[in-house]
Amino acid sequence: MNINWLDIKKLSYVVAVAEELSFSRAALRLHMSQPPLSQQIRLIENNLGMALFERSTRTVTLTVFGKLFVEKAKQVLAAHAELGECVSASQKGTELPLKIGCISLAFEALMSDGMATLQAQQPYLELVIEEGSSPELLAQCDAKQLHGAIIRAHAPDLPRSSLRHLKSEKYVLACPKQWLLTATSASIQILNGRPFIHYPKQVQPKLHAAIEQVFTDVQAQMNVVQEVKTKSTTLSLVAAGLGAAIVPQSMCSKYHQQVDFIEIEEHLPSVDYYLYSADWQAHSGLEALYGVLNNTP
Repeated sequence: MNINWLDIKKLSYVVAVAEELSFSRAALRLHMSQPPLSQQIRLIENNLGMALFERSTRTVTLTVFGKLFVEKAKQVLAAHAELGECVSASQKGTELPLKIGCISLAFEALMSDGMATLQAQQPYLELVIEEGSSPELLAQCDAKQLHGAIIRAHAPDLPRSSLRHLKSEKYVLACPKQWLLTATSASIQILNGRPFIHYPKQVQPKLHAAIEQVFTDVQAQMNVVQEVKTKSTTLSLVAAGLGAAIVPQSMCSKYHQQVDFIEIEEHLPSVDYYLYSADWQAHSGLEALYGVLNNTP
């Protein structure tokens, strides 16, 4: 099928509607009115001979074909944007920006100091940071939207050639100061029946299972009152007295005035950070970044 009529603008229309799942919101985002946008989507679907969206009076959802189409369309748009950056960089006589994904936890443990060091070593290297969860960033890397990503993984099921280990750190207990705990180390048993702030299982399924196993081993009942993705939000809830949590040791220095941190006597898996890239030759700055992060204390 000849799709020469399907230009970048039309792809951006489809992606905007797919991401917003609303023609009115997508129209606002595209700085156009809704009727012309709806008309353009209908025209695209007619030319394709297949529906991209299922519409009702209240909802807009992607068809099975629509999901596949949008996935490929995003890759085309990302490649088009990168081509524009390449042209712009060549005109200016500079290198393309290094696009790196980073989980929020890694900013505390690695990236804040690493960015400053990298900038000092390579002042002409432009670094663009995208924040997200490990699964989100891995998907963006594989779609060539990012050159690499700093992720956290427990027993990662990824090609060894795509991963470079950066740092490991221990987990500690974070407890509300209102609990008046004075021990410097304690068993997980201390959390038996107490309110506990966990994180969603889908974030790190293997690590989630390992933590729950420790509770089982010491016969401590896990009383989950909240599930929170980010450790900064978790510690805010701990500081407010809503429950205890298990967090990486690097969080201690920033929150020690609001939260009591206690070493865990049982063995828990370490917090392992990796630099991931689907193509280590995609940007020369990847090696420089790895060198900096690998030497970050």
